[in-house]
Amino acid sequence: MSFVKNLLAPGGGVALIPFIRYVIMLLLVVCLAAFISGVARVHMAILSFLSGGLLVSLSVFQTEYEKMMNNRQGGGAAGGSAGGSGKAPAKNSGKKERAD
Repeated sequence: MSFVKNLLAPGGGVALIPFIRYVIMLLLVVCLAAFISGVARVHMAILSFLSGGLLVSLSVFQTEYEKMMNNRQGGGAAGGSAGGSGKAPAKNSGKKERAD
């Protein structure tokens, strides 16, 4: 039951990435096989292109997610910390602003 709790927790869907990648690869193989066998060639070519793009975008997402998680676990000292803009905070000249 804890696996279901992990999936339903915020960010828990990341655990399904290997399964999603496997399913999309199967979709790509089926679409390419249908294209080669001559079944709805134009449609299968378009679906193959889209499923290939989905695989690429999934791998880019996974690498960026892993970078973000490594930065969070490392304390954010290795460059851009999560939630920051990368800029140093603006310094005041020492004068207090009045609230009117």
